[in-house]
Amino acid sequence: MSIHSGGTPKVAASNLRARVRIAVAAVLLGLAGGVAAAEPVPPVLARLLEMGLQVEGRFEAPAQMTGYVLRARESGRADVVYVSADGRHLFIGNILDETGQDLTQLHVEDHVLGPELDALWKEIESARWVAEGAAKPTRVIYSFTDPNCGYCHLLWRVTRRYHDAGLQVRHLMVDVIKASSTGKAAAILQSKDPAQSLAENERRFREGGIAVAATIQDDTRKALSRHRKMMDRLGVSGTPAILYRDANGKVRLQRGMTDLDTLARIIGLPAQAIDDPDLARFRVTPKG
Repeated sequence: MSIHSGGTPKVAASNLRARVRIAVAAVLLGLAGGVAAAEPVPPVLARLLEMGLQVEGRFEAPAQMTGYVLRARESGRADVVYVSADGRHLFIGNILDETGQDLTQLHVEDHVLGPELDALWKEIESARWVAEGAAKPTRVIYSFTDPNCGYCHLLWRVTRRYHDAGLQVRHLMVDVIKASSTGKAAAILQSKDPAQSLAENERRFREGGIAVAATIQDDTRKALSRHRKMMDRLGVSGTPAILYRDANGKVRLQRGMTDLDTLARIIGLPAQAIDDPDLARFRVTPKG
């Protein structure tokens, strides 16, 4: 999600649209609990509606706030905002609970992206991904991976520690970082052993990774284009982006690299010892 906490942003339609980066499916029009057009809205939302936004959903949020799904009529994109109990204050940003979990991310997935995530998961299962890890996995996650992405490289260094525990990572190669990303992604996809080529790129990452493909086949270009379109549907512009099922079987999205504890929860397997010094900054410091 492109909205970040910190500071007090001015609420203007152009500002909100600039922050809204989540592409949503038309199915949101049938969102359960949607707000009828004639239903009164809090005063703080009235001005936004005049500026080209519309309310398409409402839900209970923490601290006696109400969450609203707002869609920009012009772009068709939507995002989540929060309104205080008295209806006079609107908050744009990410709400974290006491454990550090991003509740706004969950709200977006539940109230905006839910149908799209489910549909995309089914499509991705038949996509041209590169599998690394357990041959007979007990846990599968998908990652949009650019061969030039430093954070994808760090994620690879974490997830490989979970392979023996039953994890299989299915990489959807994309080319969004550098011009050479296309050629490197193609080299991986077109190799006789894509998983080995991906691992070689990561092992040699600091030296520049693998060489670009001499030629790029049409079906490879189509696969890369398909993967980028999938990212667009999720409103994701950077890598890595991880799709996974939570403990309740619901499809979730993690944007970018995160801390090791969160990754362990996403992976859904017993936490593995990570002693890599380059990953030390992703450890959560115990309280007290």
